Amino acid sequence: MMKKERFEAFTDAVIAIILTILVLEIHLPDDNHSWQALTAMAPQFFAYLLTFIFIATMWVNHHFLFSRVTVINNQIIWINIGQLFFASLLPATTAWLGSDIHAQLSSMLYVVNVICFNLVTAVLRRQVIKVNHITNMANLVTTEYVSFAVNLATLVITYFYPPFPFFGLAVNIIWFLPHTKTHVQ
Repeated sequence: MMKKERFEAFTDAVIAIILTILVLEIHLPDDNHSWQALTAMAPQFFAYLLTFIFIATMWVNHHFLFSRVTVINNQIIWINIGQLFFASLLPATTAWLGSDIHAQLSSMLYVVNVICFNLVTAVLRRQVIKVNHITNMANLVTTEYVSFAVNLATLVITYFYPPFPFFGLAVNIIWFLPHTKTHVQ
């Protein structure tokens, strides 16, 4: 059985690397230091900002969930690695999204990446709650369903309007605060 500290340290390190790679995908122009050049980079920056907030929110919720964990089994380890896999794809799909926000395929691939990440995260959360008998997580199922529904709607709308991920994925605000319910005894 893996120690919780080692598990969390590995996850934190991978997320730190992902965030570093994410920012390295922003390439400021070397030969043009004008406002026009900076304005032309706005889609790349907004794609970066959207993904940075997405990953930061995931990290906060991951940390909060695992602060209650006492048992980390092999299933939790491998599901967590699956979550990190989809998180590690985010710098690439973000860069492609930001390179042309009107391109249908890159926008849809980004949303599919987010949906896959959300699915694995839901499986991870359920496994952690089950194995560790955590009973005071409130509104998780409802929040997950809302998140999935909005993400799927975002995918459909993105097919017709490729810049939509910038608006549709703002639903991540529902994950900004960890979801718990304090029981009064």
